[in-house]
Amino acid sequence: MKIGKLILPGTALLAGLFMVSSVKGQDADPNKWAPVNIQIDGKANEWPKPLNFYNNDTKLFYTIANDSNNLYVVINVPDPVSQMKIMRAGVTFSVNPTGKKKVVSSVTFPLLGEDAPEVVESQNQRTSVEWRRSVLQNAKQINVEGLIGVPDGNLPVKNDKNIRCAASLDDQGNMVCELAIPLQYLGLTISNDKPVAYRFKVNPLSRDDRKAKEKEQKDKQAAIVAAQKEGKTPPAEHHKEGEHGMYHGLNGPGMENLFYAKDFWTRQTMATHR
Repeated sequence: MKIGKLILPGTALLAGLFMVSSVKGQDADPNKWAPVNIQIDGKANEWPKPLNFYNNDTKLFYTIANDSNNLYVVINVPDPVSQMKIMRAGVTFSVNPTGKKKVVSSVTFPLLGEDAPEVVESQNQRTSVEWRRSVLQNAKQINVEGLIGVPDGNLPVKNDKNIRCAASLDDQGNMVCELAIPLQYLGLTISNDKPVAYRFKVNPLSRDDRKAKEKEQKDKQAAIVAAQKEGKTPPAEHHKEGEHGMYHGLNGPGMENLFYAKDFWTRQTMATHR
């Protein structure tokens, strides 16, 4: 994987946590040693700022860490399209302990199930940080595949396997997702001295979601045509000051990005000490 430094301009959306240069991970980069007394709560308070790496395809900032017992992942998602995809279909984190870019085990989170927001929710709801935060707090499940000693399928967020995840939104409206997986399920120990391959995949919305979104667009266009015929002012979408970027990308050409997966691989070595 060809890697290079990316210097990102600071914006209000990235204030505080991410107004700095970001770098994609090199194959030789080690994991970070996990923060002491880490809490998997979707707040990322314990993690050094900024997060270590950024991927432009998925629009994810991320850090991979470990201690003697667990592998940890924290991601920060300022991008509104990626946020909606994760709220509807989750992000899949995959691991191959041999370093090959082939999925061996994976965890998909957060899974909201029936609590997932409808694609046709009102603009006011979609731009509400509190509304999206409350939706994420209701995530009830994760999906696991290929973990050693753990049956494939869905697990509750609070499970007896000690696989933990949480997601929320910070004060700037950035989505924060955290995951902890016991190393034994991944076939890893801190004595692994070769790079481990990791994949991040932002899952796409479903066909049903696409149909719902297309119907929303057609209904809006029909309302505009009807208003014009009656000599009325066509309805317009409004964006409050400071919210113009939240879900603006869900309309027009940017809408297509909702229905395609985005993913990338990176390789890092295990951390062996603080």
